Amino acid sequence: MALFTTTYAPKNTSQVFGQQMAVSQLRDFVMNYKTQRQRAALLLGPMGCGKTATVYALAAELGYDLLEINSSDLRDEEGMKSFLGAALGQQSLFFTPKLILIDEIDNVSGKLDRGCIPAIVSLLEKARFPVILTANDVDDSKFKALVKISLTIEFHKLEYRTIAHALQWVCEQEGIKAEEKAVNSLARQVDGDLRAALIDLQICSSDKRFLFERVTMLSERKRTDSILNALSIIFKSSSVDNALPVLDDLDVDMNDVFLWVDHNLPSEYKSAATLARAYESLSRADVFQSRIRRQQHWRFLVYVSNLLTAGVSSAKDERNPAFVPYKPTMRILRLWQAKMKHAKRKDIAAKLALKTHSSAKTAFSQVPYLRAVMKGLTAMKIAHELDLSDEEVEWLKS
Repeated sequence: MALFTTTYAPKNTSQVFGQQMAVSQLRDFVMNYKTQRQRAALLLGPMGCGKTATVYALAAELGYDLLEINSSDLRDEEGMKSFLGAALGQQSLFFTPKLILIDEIDNVSGKLDRGCIPAIVSLLEKARFPVILTANDVDDSKFKALVKISLTIEFHKLEYRTIAHALQWVCEQEGIKAEEKAVNSLARQVDGDLRAALIDLQICSSDKRFLFERVTMLSERKRTDSILNALSIIFKSSSVDNALPVLDDLDVDMNDVFLWVDHNLPSEYKSAATLARAYESLSRADVFQSRIRRQQHWRFLVYVSNLLTAGVSSAKDERNPAFVPYKPTMRILRLWQAKMKHAKRKDIAAKLALKTHSSAKTAFSQVPYLRAVMKGLTAMKIAHELDLSDEEVEWLKS
């Protein structure tokens, strides 16, 4: 079954909810590009407000070819010049007008992608086709030159009434019996993110009923915890095509995605064979992730994403029909607890190393013997000699 976000993506600009002013400004920019002073249109607004969907709808409506470049795909100066330079300079095969979309430009980082933004600015000066950029936030000084040559078009956060209207319309199209309280509650909960609302609606209405009690099971989300939606699609989707793009707009660190998937896999996949296949994909993704960390080979990021989504999703033989509440991993907490547990041991080892003129590693290995000695009559003398605190003495004696 196709995602609601795909099925009900606007086919033309009249179907874009709640952004009439922004749509009008963008249309004017594209239609009059050759006379525009600005070299690009910068669509600025929160997640799920319709920026990318509007560009696709406008391209379809005007009959333009749309070439999309995600900033996370081309992270360095050389890659951006090579790909974007060709896109901006070459005419379409059948001389069809062309739109260039650079999505999520604010994903470009300052250190890893040094030179990327100046390269884009330089290429835009020679652009022969309209270029559209999308971003959630460009307050960082590194975007100053880009903002200066771009027409900024504000996409505001959608009102809950607009989202509720959209949800009600989708329910009518899908034959879903929806409680009004459920629709209004979800519309308020997503805080202006229509894409998240559609994903939640699809998850909660698999039996063609949308009940308020199901909405209450959804966490009160911020923009950073839509990982729950991503996990639902990865684990529950019957189509690899549905699972593939779920990390594209996820505002969560990739390392955290690994931990969430790892922790919740056994709750969703019950058979040993299914779990084995899923963890095989997870382990391969981890291999590519380590290569990115060690060698900065960001081209492997697409493999990491594909293995975490399509790889894990395709591992199952059938969808688990039960509702599974996804929980955050406790691994980080356990690591922190272990670190705190050994913190005193490290402090004591450092003092022991200083007094015995030995290495920290050697002193650390001798702490168990020191604990045994501290239970004798010479404990206070040793404590004074090593300058141990009362807490450290208590820890050694315990």
